[in-house]
Amino acid sequence: MNGFERIMAVLNGKNADMPPIMLHNFMTAAEQSGFNMKQYRSDAKNMANSHIAMARKYGLDGVFLDVDTCLEAHAIGVPTDFPDDEPARACGSISTDIEFLLEKISPDRLHTDERIGIMLEAVRIMRKELDGETLLRVNVDQGPFSLAMLAYGMTDFMMDLLDEDLTGDILKLIDRCCDVHIEFHKLAREAGADITSFGDSSCGPDLLSAECYRTFAMPFHKRIKDELDNAGIKTICHICGNLDKILDDVAKVGFTGIEVDYKTNIGLAHKVLKGKSAVFGCIDPSGIFYFGSPEQVAAKTKEALDTFSGDGIVVGAGCALPRNTPDENIRAYVQAARTWQG
Repeated sequence: MNGFERIMAVLNGKNADMPPIMLHNFMTAAEQSGFNMKQYRSDAKNMANSHIAMARKYGLDGVFLDVDTCLEAHAIGVPTDFPDDEPARACGSISTDIEFLLEKISPDRLHTDERIGIMLEAVRIMRKELDGETLLRVNVDQGPFSLAMLAYGMTDFMMDLLDEDLTGDILKLIDRCCDVHIEFHKLAREAGADITSFGDSSCGPDLLSAECYRTFAMPFHKRIKDELDNAGIKTICHICGNLDKILDDVAKVGFTGIEVDYKTNIGLAHKVLKGKSAVFGCIDPSGIFYFGSPEQVAAKTKEALDTFSGDGIVVGAGCALPRNTPDENIRAYVQAARTWQG
């Protein structure tokens, strides 16, 4: 099997010849190719070549193209800061006037946004270069709940979730953001993505109760899953933090895959998601990959594979690797996965 075939086997609920490997590594990939974040995010060739080089260097089965967590937010008008040496970040909100937001936010804005265009061009370049041997996963942050929160302003949004008089309007706003989000998946697929993924990290138990997740996020996750299924797009959902309290709910959505952060109980994740969604992750990107030793990285890789008996998991970091993640740690991860025997 090649890398594409290994990951697709897991996504389709089948066995691969060995556990597939993929890393959320855009900052590391840029750094290893000599680019700062400004040079990476502003040039499609820099972006594409960074990931291709890293995948070939370490023999990864898949490339995970990511840019930052505010591509959609910037496209719909959220004020955004662009540090030279850090990923772009939202630095303000648009408005708390929901009627104004409903008028302003539109999927059409993705089609004219320069940053979206650069990313899609990088996808097209990678599609040509990867020649079907390496799977291409494209990340289309943010999910609808998180995007609505950025547009409205985090503090006001989280407080107003508790106001029952505003529930209907807030759901309308999240639904409009869902329109934008689904369109981004389709654009990524048209450009050449084999699969897509997204983060909706603000709706996890670290910030919301399980009840709030079921009210304000889960219906839109179901909508994403259903509409992408109809469009023939497999997608991976990532929610940061400890998912233990909503794993049953996330499993019911039926995403092709769930990317699990290191805080989540991986034994529980295996039990709940087995036969429902493939699991991506779940190694700590900072505490283990960045600060840990090669021996610790290898041990955590083996632990994850042992828990899943090597099936139903694409093992890797549970979130984005920091810049300057040690080369020897990445090689220890690859070696541990490639030599694992159940």
